[in-house]
Amino acid sequence: MTKNVIFFCPHDDDLTIGGLGFALKLIDEGKSVIQVVFSKGAMSHPHFKEEVIKDIREKETEKVAKKIGLKKLIYFDLKDMSIKEEIEEKNIRGKIKELIEMHKPEKIITVSDSETHPDHRAVNEAVLAVADSLKKKYPVYAFSIWTRPRLAQRPIIYVDISNYFWKKMKILKQHRSQWFSIYLQFLPVIFRARYYGIKNKCRYAEKFEKVR
Repeated sequence: MTKNVIFFCPHDDDLTIGGLGFALKLIDEGKSVIQVVFSKGAMSHPHFKEEVIKDIREKETEKVAKKIGLKKLIYFDLKDMSIKEEIEEKNIRGKIKELIEMHKPEKIITVSDSETHPDHRAVNEAVLAVADSLKKKYPVYAFSIWTRPRLAQRPIIYVDISNYFWKKMKILKQHRSQWFSIYLQFLPVIFRARYYGIKNKCRYAEKFEKVR
Protein backbone atom coordinates (compact mmCIF):
# COMPACT_ATOMS: atom_id res chain seq x y z
CA MET A 1 0.00 0.00 0.00
CA THR A 2 1.08 3.55 -0.69
CA LYS A 3 0.42 6.59 1.46
CA ASN A 4 -2.31 7.70 -0.95
CA VAL A 5 -5.93 8.18 0.07
CA ILE A 6 -8.61 8.83 -2.56
CA PHE A 7 -11.87 10.66 -1.86
CA PHE A 8 -14.48 10.04 -4.58
CA CYS A 9 -17.02 12.87 -4.29
CA PRO A 10 -20.15 13.62 -6.33
CA HIS A 11 -19.64 17.39 -6.10
CA ASP A 12 -16.78 19.66 -5.18
CA ASP A 13 -18.07 20.76 -1.76
CA ASP A 14 -18.99 17.26 -0.51
CA LEU A 15 -15.51 16.56 0.84
CA THR A 16 -15.51 19.85 2.75
CA ILE A 17 -18.88 19.12 4.35
CA GLY A 18 -18.47 15.44 5.15
CA GLY A 19 -14.80 14.53 5.44
CA LEU A 20 -12.48 17.52 5.39
CA GLY A 21 -11.42 17.16 9.02
CA PHE A 22 -10.19 13.63 8.29
CA ALA A 23 -8.52 14.80 5.06
CA LEU A 24 -6.66 17.55 6.94
CA LYS A 25 -5.55 15.04 9.56
CA LEU A 26 -4.33 12.61 6.90
CA ILE A 27 -2.32 15.36 5.19
CA ASP A 28 -0.75 16.32 8.53
CA GLU A 29 0.23 12.66 8.97
CA GLY A 30 2.09 12.75 5.67
CA LYS A 31 -0.55 11.07 3.53
CA SER A 32 -1.17 12.15 -0.06
CA VAL A 33 -4.86 12.97 -0.45
CA ILE A 34 -6.49 12.89 -3.87
CA GLN A 35 -9.98 14.28 -4.48
CA VAL A 36 -11.98 13.03 -7.45
CA VAL A 37 -15.04 15.15 -8.29
CA PHE A 38 -17.70 13.64 -10.54
CA SER A 39 -19.70 16.81 -11.29
CA LYS A 40 -19.05 20.54 -10.94
CA GLY A 41 -22.66 21.07 -9.84
CA ALA A 42 -23.71 23.36 -12.68
CA MET A 43 -27.40 23.02 -11.83
CA SER A 44 -26.97 24.45 -8.34
CA HIS A 45 -27.88 27.89 -9.78
CA PRO A 46 -30.60 27.35 -12.41
CA HIS A 47 -30.84 31.07 -13.21
CA PHE A 48 -27.21 31.25 -14.39
CA LYS A 49 -25.48 29.69 -17.37
CA GLU A 50 -24.07 26.29 -16.51
CA GLU A 51 -20.59 27.09 -17.82
CA VAL A 52 -20.40 30.18 -15.60
CA ILE A 53 -21.31 28.20 -12.47
CA LYS A 54 -18.92 25.38 -13.37
CA ASP A 55 -16.08 27.87 -13.78
CA ILE A 56 -16.83 29.58 -10.46
CA ARG A 57 -17.10 26.32 -8.53
CA GLU A 58 -13.95 24.91 -10.08
CA LYS A 59 -11.95 28.00 -9.10
CA GLU A 60 -13.31 27.84 -5.54
CA THR A 61 -12.40 24.16 -5.22
CA GLU A 62 -8.94 24.63 -6.71
CA LYS A 63 -8.33 27.38 -4.16
CA VAL A 64 -9.41 25.07 -1.33
CA ALA A 65 -7.30 22.20 -2.71
CA LYS A 66 -4.22 24.41 -2.79
CA LYS A 67 -4.92 25.78 0.69
CA ILE A 68 -5.18 22.37 2.35
CA GLY A 69 -2.41 20.71 0.33
CA LEU A 70 -4.22 18.11 -1.76
CA LYS A 71 -1.88 15.99 -3.87
CA LYS A 72 -4.26 16.08 -6.81
CA LEU A 73 -7.73 17.35 -7.76
CA ILE A 74 -9.38 15.39 -10.58
CA TYR A 75 -12.64 16.20 -12.38
CA PHE A 76 -14.76 13.78 -14.40
CA ASP A 77 -16.95 16.75 -15.39
CA LEU A 78 -20.21 14.79 -15.58
CA LYS A 79 -23.55 16.51 -15.98
CA ASP A 80 -25.21 17.48 -12.72
CA MET A 81 -28.28 15.33 -11.87
CA SER A 82 -27.28 12.87 -14.63
CA ILE A 83 -24.27 11.24 -13.03
CA LYS A 84 -25.76 7.73 -13.07
CA GLU A 85 -26.40 7.86 -16.81
CA GLU A 86 -23.08 9.48 -17.65
CA ILE A 87 -21.14 6.94 -15.60
CA GLU A 88 -22.45 4.34 -18.03
CA GLU A 89 -22.10 6.44 -21.19
CA LYS A 90 -18.54 7.64 -20.52
CA ASN A 91 -17.05 4.47 -19.03
CA ILE A 92 -16.39 6.21 -15.72
CA ARG A 93 -15.99 2.88 -13.94
CA GLY A 94 -12.99 2.28 -16.17
CA LYS A 95 -11.52 5.63 -15.11
CA ILE A 96 -12.16 4.85 -11.44
CA LYS A 97 -10.37 1.54 -11.88
CA GLU A 98 -7.41 3.25 -13.57
CA LEU A 99 -7.08 5.75 -10.73
CA ILE A 100 -7.21 3.08 -8.05
CA GLU A 101 -4.70 0.85 -9.82
CA MET A 102 -2.41 3.82 -10.50
CA HIS A 103 -2.38 5.26 -6.97
CA LYS A 104 -2.91 2.03 -4.98
CA PRO A 105 -4.58 3.89 -2.08
CA GLU A 106 -4.42 2.68 1.47
CA LYS A 107 -7.99 3.95 1.84
CA ILE A 108 -10.83 4.74 -0.55
CA ILE A 109 -13.48 7.10 0.79
CA THR A 110 -16.78 8.04 -0.80
CA VAL A 111 -20.34 9.03 0.09
CA SER A 112 -22.82 6.76 1.84
CA ASP A 113 -25.39 4.69 -0.03
CA SER A 114 -28.08 6.09 2.27
CA GLU A 115 -27.84 9.54 0.64
CA THR A 116 -31.11 10.84 -0.79
CA HIS A 117 -29.42 12.70 -3.66
CA PRO A 118 -29.41 10.45 -6.78
CA ASP A 119 -25.96 11.69 -7.83
CA HIS A 120 -24.56 10.65 -4.46
CA ARG A 121 -26.05 7.17 -4.67
CA ALA A 122 -24.73 6.79 -8.22
CA VAL A 123 -21.19 7.62 -7.11
CA ASN A 124 -21.40 5.18 -4.21
CA GLU A 125 -22.64 2.40 -6.50
CA ALA A 126 -19.91 3.02 -9.08
CA VAL A 127 -17.05 3.17 -6.58
CA LEU A 128 -18.16 0.02 -4.75
CA ALA A 129 -18.74 -1.85 -8.02
CA VAL A 130 -15.18 -1.09 -9.11
CA ALA A 131 -13.71 -1.91 -5.70
CA ASP A 132 -15.52 -5.26 -5.72
CA SER A 133 -14.27 -6.06 -9.23
CA LEU A 134 -10.59 -5.62 -8.42
CA LYS A 135 -8.39 -8.58 -7.60
CA LYS A 136 -6.61 -6.51 -4.95
CA LYS A 137 -9.02 -5.54 -2.20
CA TYR A 138 -8.93 -2.02 -0.81
CA PRO A 139 -10.59 -0.76 2.39
CA VAL A 140 -13.52 1.49 1.49
CA TYR A 141 -15.20 3.95 3.86
CA ALA A 142 -18.29 6.13 3.41
CA PHE A 143 -19.40 9.42 4.91
CA SER A 144 -22.73 11.20 4.97
CA ILE A 145 -23.68 14.62 3.60
CA TRP A 146 -27.45 15.05 3.86
CA THR A 147 -28.41 11.87 5.70
CA ARG A 148 -27.11 9.63 8.43
CA PRO A 149 -25.46 6.40 7.23
CA ARG A 150 -27.24 3.15 7.97
CA LEU A 151 -25.52 1.48 10.84
CA ALA A 152 -26.69 -2.14 10.57
CA GLN A 153 -23.88 -4.67 10.15
CA ARG A 154 -21.30 -2.00 9.35
CA PRO A 155 -18.35 -1.00 11.53
CA ILE A 156 -18.46 2.66 12.47
CA ILE A 157 -15.25 4.64 12.75
CA TYR A 158 -15.06 7.99 14.52
CA VAL A 159 -12.10 10.20 13.64
CA ASP A 160 -10.99 12.82 16.16
CA ILE A 161 -10.82 16.10 14.22
CA SER A 162 -10.69 18.41 17.24
CA ASN A 163 -7.47 20.06 16.01
CA TYR A 164 -8.92 20.61 12.53
CA PHE A 165 -12.58 21.37 13.07
CA TRP A 166 -12.55 25.16 13.00
CA LYS A 167 -10.15 25.16 10.06
CA LYS A 168 -12.70 22.96 8.31
CA MET A 169 -15.49 25.42 9.10
CA LYS A 170 -13.40 28.32 7.82
CA ILE A 171 -12.68 26.47 4.58
CA LEU A 172 -16.36 25.59 4.22
CA LYS A 173 -17.05 29.29 3.78
CA GLN A 174 -14.69 29.36 0.79
CA HIS A 175 -17.40 27.70 -1.31
CA ARG A 176 -19.05 31.09 -1.68
CA SER A 177 -21.12 30.19 -4.72
CA GLN A 178 -22.87 27.57 -2.60
CA TRP A 179 -23.73 29.96 0.21
CA PHE A 180 -27.35 28.80 0.51
CA SER A 181 -26.64 25.07 0.82
CA ILE A 182 -23.60 25.82 2.98
CA TYR A 183 -25.75 28.00 5.23
CA LEU A 184 -28.24 25.15 5.59
CA GLN A 185 -25.43 22.77 6.50
CA PHE A 186 -23.42 25.02 8.82
CA LEU A 187 -25.20 24.35 12.11
CA PRO A 188 -25.86 20.66 11.36
CA VAL A 189 -22.14 20.18 10.59
CA ILE A 190 -21.24 21.69 13.97
CA PHE A 191 -23.89 19.66 15.78
CA ARG A 192 -22.86 16.38 14.15
CA ALA A 193 -19.17 16.97 14.82
CA ARG A 194 -19.88 17.69 18.48
CA TYR A 195 -22.23 14.70 18.80
CA TYR A 196 -19.71 12.36 17.16
CA GLY A 197 -17.04 13.86 19.40
CA ILE A 198 -19.04 12.92 22.48
CA LYS A 199 -19.42 9.39 21.11
CA ASN A 200 -15.66 9.28 20.54
CA LYS A 201 -14.77 10.94 23.87
CA CYS A 202 -13.19 13.95 22.17
CA ARG A 203 -14.25 17.50 21.28
CA TYR A 204 -15.14 17.07 17.59
CA ALA A 205 -15.22 14.04 15.31
CA GLU A 206 -16.32 12.85 11.88
CA LYS A 207 -18.03 9.52 11.35
CA PHE A 208 -17.36 6.97 8.63
CA GLU A 209 -18.79 3.54 7.97
CA LYS A 210 -16.55 0.77 6.68
CA VAL A 211 -18.36 -0.60 3.65
CA ARG A 212 -15.63 -2.86 2.28
